[in-house]
Amino acid sequence: MRRFALAVALLSPLTLVAGKNPADYPLRIQVIESHWNRPLNNVDRRFGGVDGWGRGNIKDGDSLHGFDFSYSAAEPFHRTVGGGRYLAKWKKEGTRMELIVGEIGAPDKFLTFDLKTTVRDDVYVRGQDGAVAISQEEFKARAKDKNNEKDKDTDSDKQ
Repeated sequence: MRRFALAVALLSPLTLVAGKNPADYPLRIQVIESHWNRPLNNVDRRFGGVDGWGRGNIKDGDSLHGFDFSYSAAEPFHRTVGGGRYLAKWKKEGTRMELIVGEIGAPDKFLTFDLKTTVRDDVYVRGQDGAVAISQEEFKARAKDKNNEKDKDTDSDKQ
């Protein structure tokens, strides 16, 4: 039994942590693509675990950058939907990130994931086949166009 507990502790950087303070996690993470699989070796399959990877965006104050990530954990996390964002903080700027995911039904409990990351100069947007990288300038132009469309919709409602 001790071996099992030790193996799970060593193989699983995912932890369930109560009492994390979300204010300590200044990064807002949009996950656009999230993939994972269960390893094929017998040890990892016996004790569970997934290898995951994907793409998303990091919002840090007014800064927005795309990033690629990978991780190994007991369970996967999924892409964000709509305006939903995960919270994170840097463990080592640009290369290691701690991401927290709230447990459904338990607002004070979070799952913690350790991600290996590569930060990009561009921004990811959703495309037909997953994440598509676009320049910062194109992203800002698209955001401006969306705001103009919202203004037109609002103006037409007033007539």
